[in-house]
Amino acid sequence: MSARPHPASRVASRSLSAKASRRASGFGNPLDNWLAEQCGAQGADADSFVRALREARVRALTQCLEYAATRSTFYGHRLAGCDLSSITPENLHNLPFTTAQDLARWEDFLCVSRGAVQRMVTLHTSGTTGDPKRLAFTGDDLARTVDFFRVGMSQLVGAGQKLAVLLPGAVRPDGVADLLRQSLSPQGVEVCSPPPELLASADAPQENLVGEGAEALPVADATPGNVSPARASGQCSSVLAHPRATSPLDARPELAQWLVEVQPHCLVAAPGQLEGLLRYFPKSGPPGLCGLLSSADRLDPVLSHVLATVWDCTVLDHYGLTETGYGGAVECAAHDGYHMRQLDMIVEIVDFCGDEPLPPGEAGEVVITTLGREAMPLIRYRTGDVASILPGPCACGSPLPRLGPVRGRLERCGGRVRVVQMPKGGGNTPANGNQIGVAAHKGPHCATGGWGDWM
Repeated sequence: MSARPHPASRVASRSLSAKASRRASGFGNPLDNWLAEQCGAQGADADSFVRALREARVRALTQCLEYAATRSTFYGHRLAGCDLSSITPENLHNLPFTTAQDLARWEDFLCVSRGAVQRMVTLHTSGTTGDPKRLAFTGDDLARTVDFFRVGMSQLVGAGQKLAVLLPGAVRPDGVADLLRQSLSPQGVEVCSPPPELLASADAPQENLVGEGAEALPVADATPGNVSPARASGQCSSVLAHPRATSPLDARPELAQWLVEVQPHCLVAAPGQLEGLLRYFPKSGPPGLCGLLSSADRLDPVLSHVLATVWDCTVLDHYGLTETGYGGAVECAAHDGYHMRQLDMIVEIVDFCGDEPLPPGEAGEVVITTLGREAMPLIRYRTGDVASILPGPCACGSPLPRLGPVRGRLERCGGRVRVVQMPKGGGNTPANGNQIGVAAHKGPHCATGGWGDWM
């Protein structure tokens, strides 16, 4: 194996590359350049880029609302009587919310024929007896995610290099590994995954981690309430998933040996897997590793720092939901928030004890509206995640707002709301969760205290 460049030279190289990119395009990272290309603002200055992007988002939102109102039974009723032509991202809060419970009636959301659906995903809500949610995607829906993966992963891996995807079940058709392969193979990147049996926890049977056909997707972690931590998938069919084990995904010694043999340049893995792999690589990273993308769970900042320092590699974190089409937002090398798919979704932050939109910097519930979705557009969907929009430009030079780190999950019981902080590594056990402050939004329906309050 060839020696790695000295850390200082690698940082300098990345810095020079970023500066060259800004000089060529005027923007701070590949995601901005990608957005500029989509809205016809290549080579424009930052102000012109922001204006062009906003205009493109307004057009996309109008098309989304009209499309959903015309083709979806659910939104046909929900949006009846609304002046959709007057709705913009700034006054989107005038429209009603969509909830996870609504998605149990998935047929009412479908805007295409069943034959046009390329992938159907069933999400079971852990800890409840409610009907599962189902989400449908057309080939064009998935193609938009493939394009986002191409751009986001260009920060970590390039032509002639190898990417290993460690997420369980990700090798299924149109699963995460498959979408990454579709995205990166044309760029000259080899995408591989270990044998499924190597992805089971070292101290738990594999069937306790994910059900038959289940898949760990790049989604924000969840606790009982709105969104399941277990994700299931099937090619245009319903596949039931068992709840994931309460401990995070670990790493088997055979997986560590596989990494030694394969020597990937980059990894896509869950935080629990990365934490487990540190036991086998305590002083330096797997041979040849220079970058990794954490996904599927919350990445603790301390774990991120340890991985970057001990393994001497670039660590980026990803935020997304199945509802956003898997991909949602990703960090850049500046680690100053998550750069969002601005032309594929609109993100609002609303008061979780009510429905008022909150300004940048204030934490509330993440609400998404998907743009350009063919099969099942979602309008003002309440995710249950707690985060904020970061004010000001990114340290990389991007003038666009970013999504801040997810601080916890909302738990609703009747008319009461509690915020549960996710433990380090992204575990989802409520008993292990800690309360985070809700004083800024404390109202008659907000609650704090132990889980015994609800028992």
